[in-house]
Amino acid sequence: MARTGARSGTGRRRTLWALALATAVVAVVGLLPGTASAQGSIGWIDVNIRRQQAIAYSPDGELLRRIPISSGANGRTPTGRYAISRKSATTVSTTDPRVSMRWMSNFNGGIGFHGIPRKNGVALSTPLGQRAVSHGCIRMSDENAKWIYDNAPIGTRVNVFAK
Repeated sequence: MARTGARSGTGRRRTLWALALATAVVAVVGLLPGTASAQGSIGWIDVNIRRQQAIAYSPDGELLRRIPISSGANGRTPTGRYAISRKSATTVSTTDPRVSMRWMSNFNGGIGFHGIPRKNGVALSTPLGQRAVSHGCIRMSDENAKWIYDNAPIGTRVNVFAK
C-alpha cells in the first residue's frame, strides 16, 4: 500500500523513465535533417546595402531567409568581410541612453544586427527594406533579429556590400 503524499518506488521509476525517454526524443528530433538544430546554424549572412536586404545561408549554401533591413544612413555601414563577435539580448545606444535595441549581434565593433530601436519604449520609425536610417547598424524586425541572434553563432561570417 502506497503512503499518502509520497510516490511509490514504481511511480518514481516510471517518472524517471518517462523523463529519460522525453530527453532522448528531444535530442534525436533536434538532429533530424532539415531542422534548425541539424543545420546547426546560419553559415553566413550577406548584407546588400543597395537593396536594403540581408540574406542568410545555411553552412551548405542553402538560402534560409531574406530579411528586409535598414542600414546606416549616409554610408555609415562599412562594407567588407566580418564575423559575429559578440551578442547581447538588450543593448543601449551609445549616442542616447534612452534608446534600446533587442537581439544585438555585433560583427564590426559596435556595429551589428538588431531589432527596431525604442526610445523610452516607443519604436523609432524604421523603413525596413526601403532606405537607410540607422547610425551604422543593420536594423530589422525584432523577430528577424532574434532569429539571427539564436541561429548565428559567434564567428558567423558577415559580408557587407553596396552593389
